[in-house]
Amino acid sequence: MKNNLGAIFTVYKNKKATRFVLENFKKFFPDSPIVLISDGGDDFSDLATEFSCSYYHMENLYGDSTNNYPTLPYNKERMLRWWDRLNLSVHINNTKYMMILEDDVYVKDNFEIPDINLAGVRIGNYFSNEMLKEIKENNPDLNFSNNYGMCGGSIFNCDIFRLIYDDVVLDIKENHDKLLESNKEYFLLGAVDANITYHFNKRGYPYSHAPWLAEKRERDCNNFPVVHQWKDHY
Repeated sequence: MKNNLGAIFTVYKNKKATRFVLENFKKFFPDSPIVLISDGGDDFSDLATEFSCSYYHMENLYGDSTNNYPTLPYNKERMLRWWDRLNLSVHINNTKYMMILEDDVYVKDNFEIPDINLAGVRIGNYFSNEMLKEIKENNPDLNFSNNYGMCGGSIFNCDIFRLIYDDVVLDIKENHDKLLESNKEYFLLGAVDANITYHFNKRGYPYSHAPWLAEKRERDCNNFPVVHQWKDHY
């Protein structure tokens, strides 16, 4: 039987913050599996062993002083590698839902996950008009938010991910770079949080606001079991 929640956690250098995130997540979800990936950074195998994570040290994707990738946008090759990492985590964890952890996520309490496609913060960024137009053309009856916020603490449905994965990979291979190069309104397609939301929405699975998650900048963030942008351990 599947566990309800797993996590993917991509890290780079900050072991203090990484330990904080793992300790608090495991405090409330002790049986939830985690895939911990070092993005070409430090060796985190010690923390992976301590917190029973599946661990991978992979080639840098985000950009470092060696490859000098731009922070944004991710081109086709980088975006495919990111989806591959998600796919790896979905298959290893074998859970119904997947939380995206980052080193500024503070899990303060347990919570129930409602029936969602993917859900993140309520004050996230907004799609461009051209991206919204395409989503609506593909799904004229779809009721969806025009914003996205699939940052740390957000969760997506793994069963839906499996259903759309092959089609998304084909779409990225055929269209991603062409859209980035031909239309400045698709710049956000090169950001991973916008990209996953766009591809779920495009296939009829709308984004929603997570009832468990808030940004630290929100006045009522202490009322939520998960807070993003917790920078105290930097």
